[in-house]
Amino acid sequence: MSERRYLLRNDILNAFSEFCGASQRENITENHKYSHLGKLIYYTQEIILEEKNSLCLIIRPKIAKTTAYRIFENLTVEPLSIQQLLDIRDRFVNHFNPEEGDVFEIDFQPFYDYSPMIRDPKNIGKGVQFLNRFLSSKLFQDPSEWLDALFNFLILHSYNGIQLLINGRIKNRLELSDQVKQGIAFVSELPPQQPYEEFRFELQTMGFEPGWGNTAGRVQETLEMLDELIDSPDAKVLEAFLSRIPMIFRIVLVSVHGWFGQEGVLGRPDTGGQVVYVLDQARSLEKQLQSDITLACGSKGAVISG
Repeated sequence: MSERRYLLRNDILNAFSEFCGASQRENITENHKYSHLGKLIYYTQEIILEEKNSLCLIIRPKIAKTTAYRIFENLTVEPLSIQQLLDIRDRFVNHFNPEEGDVFEIDFQPFYDYSPMIRDPKNIGKGVQFLNRFLSSKLFQDPSEWLDALFNFLILHSYNGIQLLINGRIKNRLELSDQVKQGIAFVSELPPQQPYEEFRFELQTMGFEPGWGNTAGRVQETLEMLDELIDSPDAKVLEAFLSRIPMIFRIVLVSVHGWFGQEGVLGRPDTGGQVVYVLDQARSLEKQLQSDITLACGSKGAVISG
């Protein structure tokens, strides 16, 4: 353990437990409750041992909140910015080359100004439901603004130059509401299993493009969801409606060779199964995407996803 210079949370907790056992102190559970050192260790996610007689601590005091500090040999402490921490990590893996220009960075923070923030831990892992409740409440509070946003989403939805959902024959949200009701009346008279390709041109004249379903019955169900969403917004209806709309067409898998500068990771025996698992998951995702697109667009899905 002492030879390692980059410690993750499990390494840190194990080392602290060994320290507590060697000094005959309380276990880690008690220490993080009753001692300042134990609490610090408990909330520390990473420790980087630098060569200049200092170490960096990445601390997560609460959900979605992370801070970093550098502690020097004389126990003085200075806060680290995100950029400083990233530079330290890059130097650690020998990838810090500022003379070559900026490196590729991904920012996973919300990119919408109106995005709600999850503050209650019970909502973690339920982001879709949380966002749907937020959106449906906005639809209820300010119907005009959010129905305009819904109309804009539908009219702008396309993929690879193929228009989806609605076309220019529907010019605003008021026309959308009227045409949705006409579309429901039309498909309700067709056999539920009739393929979309056999009545797609009639729907297009009403303003509807591929994306509503692969059969008359599924098209009717999706249009009825939209009709209900327009008249009386509800989080469950919004979630069900969005789950029907084709929005994801490609998934990118990013593979990182090595871990913190350790080369040859992919050649180790225990990584073979992991690679096979990831590839199997990728194939499953591809099949699921193709199935969802076909359900939404019928045979047109082959053109969209191909």
